[in-house]
Amino acid sequence: MLNLGRLHLLSELSVLGTITAVAEAVHLTRPAVSQQLAQLEQEAETVLFERVGKRIELTPAGKRIVKQSHELFRIVNDIESELAQGKAEVVGEIRLATFGSAGVGILPDVIKQLSASYPQLTLTVVELEPADAIKAAAANQVDIAIIDDMVDTGPFSEKLDFFPLCSDQFVVVMAENHRLAGRKVIRLKEMPNEKWALNLSAMHYHSFLLRAFHAAGVVPKVIANYKNSAAALHLVKQTDIITLLPTLMLHMDDALNGLTTVNISPNLTRKVSIALPKGISTKPSVRAVFDALNDIAEKITH
Repeated sequence: MLNLGRLHLLSELSVLGTITAVAEAVHLTRPAVSQQLAQLEQEAETVLFERVGKRIELTPAGKRIVKQSHELFRIVNDIESELAQGKAEVVGEIRLATFGSAGVGILPDVIKQLSASYPQLTLTVVELEPADAIKAAAANQVDIAIIDDMVDTGPFSEKLDFFPLCSDQFVVVMAENHRLAGRKVIRLKEMPNEKWALNLSAMHYHSFLLRAFHAAGVVPKVIANYKNSAAALHLVKQTDIITLLPTLMLHMDDALNGLTTVNISPNLTRKVSIALPKGISTKPSVRAVFDALNDIAEKITH
């Protein structure tokens, strides 16, 4: 009989791509993971994976087993959820991955609400770009991932459930004394000569913004590449440089002191969603976090 724990390791390998990454995810040593996977191959009496360059790729047999195991793990999650519902306790730890602006705009109030309502529940948060967050959820490294529609969810549709959370609009941010301050709307094509501070390190976010500029016939003059949005806002406040940020990021305390925002045309909006492993959405602790996320997202976006 195939071992469920070893099947889980193979499933994680299919997402993470290296034994080292799997070992880190499950808190085992690399040799221990290799040994367990080797035993799984012996049980299956076939080769399940092979090395391709620096990564490991599943063989056709390995891919079939992983695909068939999705339903098995969903059933296990359903069983665990049903047992948890019987206890009806909102306790323990829920691991959540979020991208930066959702962490700023939504998470603080979520944590406050959960702490007041469920003192025995701990929400641990890690900041990951949406592409990494969805992989973390698929590999069971986190229980909940907040993602956006810039990532391809297709490869994970058999392992994860997806639920809409909110929409997030991008606005131009500039100093209060900037010559464009006071405008209600600015067209991107009106700004071919502006100096920009943009985050170029997040690939999907970067591509999303550049596509919008290029569609307007503009090549932005990016003279500051800041990962840290607070640092970008400070730079914008002190200079004539402008930036383009999602409104979720602007919920920081005092974020807009000395700054102003202007809507842009064409409108740039992304859809924010929740991703979680199939079968766990009915667990009381997961449901409590899920409901709090939706409650706070609705309050700040309406």
